[in-house]
Parts: sequence; C-alpha cells; structure tokens
Amino acid sequence: MKQALFAWLLLFVAASTYAADAQDDPLVWLQHMANAAHQLNYSGNFIYQHGHQVESSRITHLTDANGEHEKLVALDGSPRQIYRDNDEVYCFLPDNKTVVVDKHRVKKSFPALLPQQIADLKEYYEVKLGGQERVAGRDCQVILLTPKDEYRYGHHLWADTKTGLLLKASTWNGKQGLVDQFAFTDIKIGMPIDRKQVRPVLRGKKLVQSTGEGNTQPLPIDAGWKIGPTPPGFEKIMAVKRVLPGTNVPVNHIVFSDGLAAASVFIEPASDKTTPGLSHQGAMHVYTRKVADYQVKVLGEVPSATVMQIGDSVSFRK
Repeated sequence: MKQALFAWLLLFVAASTYAADAQDDPLVWLQHMANAAHQLNYSGNFIYQHGHQVESSRITHLTDANGEHEKLVALDGSPRQIYRDNDEVYCFLPDNKTVVVDKHRVKKSFPALLPQQIADLKEYYEVKLGGQERVAGRDCQVILLTPKDEYRYGHHLWADTKTGLLLKASTWNGKQGLVDQFAFTDIKIGMPIDRKQVRPVLRGKKLVQSTGEGNTQPLPIDAGWKIGPTPPGFEKIMAVKRVLPGTNVPVNHIVFSDGLAAASVFIEPASDKTTPGLSHQGAMHVYTRKVADYQVKVLGEVPSATVMQIGDSVSFRK
C-alpha cells in the first residue's frame, strides 16, 4: 500500500510541475524527461533500430523508498536479461548460469538517456521545440537538439505530454540522416509494480565481477598516460584499470562525456591482432592506433571526428 502511494505521489508531483512550467521552454521539457525516467514507475516494450537491424526489448522500472530498480529483457535473439538495483547492474549471460555484476556501467539506457544537469547541454546544442506527435498511443511534444560543432550527433526527442517520460528518441548525423532510434510500442506509466518483478534471481548462478573475479575494486590507471586536449565539452568522468567481462587481461579504461554523448578509451598491450584505423557500425565509431607498445582504442556513439581527436591526443611518458 505504501509503495503504491509513493508511486502515485511521484507521478502527481511530476505531472503537476510539468504542466505548470514546461509549455514553451524546451530546456524545462528536457529536465522533466530526465527526471521522469528515474522517478516514475513504467513498463512497456520498445524497439531499437540501427541500420537495417531492429531489436525489441521489454523494460520494467520501479522507484520506491529504496531507490531505482529495473529489469530489461531482450525479446529477440539469444535470451538476455539485465537487472539494475540503483548503481549495481546484473547482466545475465545467455547460458543462464552466469551473472556479470557491474558497478561501473556508464552507458545510459533508454528511456534514461538524458543527464540530470540539463542546462549544460545548451552550450553545445541548439535546443528547440518541434511539433506534437503521438507515440505508442500517447500525445508527445518533440524537442530538437542540433549540435553546434562536428563532435556530436543531433537528437530528436519525444516527451509524453502528461508525465514528461521520454517515449521515442532518434539520433541524426547531419546530411547522412537517421543513425539510430528508440521507440516504445506500448507503455504503461504510474502503475504499482511488485518488487519481485525487478529483483534478480541469483540462486544457482555464478557471479562474475566486471573488474575481474576475486577483485571487486577497480585500480587507478597506469602512470604515464595523458589524454588531451579533448573535443569541447567532453570531460573525463571515469578512469580505472579493470578486467572487462569475458576477458582476463586488465585494461586502462577512461570515459569522456558531454553529458549526453560519451566515448570510451581502452589502453592495453598491443598484439598481432591490433589493426590501426577507423571503423563504424550504426552510431558507433571505433578508432584504433598504436602508442609505444600499446593498443589505444576509442569507441562511442559519436561522430568519427570525436573518437579520432581523442585517440590522437593519447600520449605516454615513462
């Protein structure tokens, strides 16, 4: 009963505040989208389109007195499930016997794609209101983010007019057109959700820490590495030495973000398989080069200019 009342109060506060001040200010719309993704209960199916591929998933999100709890289930391909309990993420691998626990996940997931500090975005994006459209049977306000430079993509965002929740998001690369797109096909917002629906079942599972089995704490990156200057607005938000899931070799992992877009730098010993150059798949660009006897790989859902500038700025001094 208390859980249902808590969810209803959050929905009421978000909706009433939203209706009062979000009509004409696109930044207020963005702030309500950012808040709604974390404060509201919701459950629904959405699709992710990139290139010629379409993937479908189901998300269930609960906010209660103990924070945020979320379950994400892939509906296509191999069975995959991800549970989030505040900042701790449990990734159930397809064998259904192994769970990777990650406390350092930096990639944002739909519909929680926006940063909490919305005001910083206007320095690097032109933010405007678009028209009104319908998504998953609900009325939405469209907000347009146009980049002011070559280092980030443009974005079109569809906010539910009643709650502010992000229901659709598309990424654009100038004249090249649509890069990728998320969109709910059905969605329920504000209803009570049983905690059991978003609690991972760990009995009989092998737990593997993302920083390496038996080592739950990441280490500082190796001394001597320097990165910069980075593209405007891209600040370092994480720098650790860790063992990535599915590998045994520790790598230096540094993440840069402008609040909306992010790029990761991985530094590890070079091998015969190291192939310098630039590649991409959908919105993701990957830039690889050798520095001393190391492989530097920069990847992110950002334009090629971003990963190349970051990668070319990496240097090493003993």
